[in-house]
Amino acid sequence: MRRHLSNFSFDTLYYSNTLVGILLIIVGIIFLFNLTNLNIKIGTSIILIGIMLIMFFNIHEQTIKKSYTGKEVFIIFTLWLFVSLLITYNIDADIFLIIVILGIIVLREFLSGSVCPRLEKRLNMLFYGLLILFILIIGKRIINILNI
Repeated sequence: MRRHLSNFSFDTLYYSNTLVGILLIIVGIIFLFNLTNLNIKIGTSIILIGIMLIMFFNIHEQTIKKSYTGKEVFIIFTLWLFVSLLITYNIDADIFLIIVILGIIVLREFLSGSVCPRLEKRLNMLFYGLLILFILIIGKRIINILNI
């Protein structure tokens, strides 16, 4: 029994977290096949949780001062997703996505300087990806208003 436990490494956890993250992304995409308001919200939430699991759950770097780990960032953002889903339950999916984007902006600014550089780079990558999504949502709204 000890021999099997001694062969266990954190690389196994990394691959299992990555696999679960990929499966969550696939399930989220399946939700997006039926484009109802609730399915869009649930699908994007599941996809974002999968992306966060892959990007942030496997970072174990610590600095001398109090530093937030990837697990803590993952839990904070997942809680924000669920709160956003509850707040916008009967509202359009675009508003839900905008609230989620605002949450990641607040999280990024709140954690700047108190996370390891690797985690901060990944948080910035997520921010820029969601910023592109925000620009697309705003562009869609402008086109709808102008009836182009």
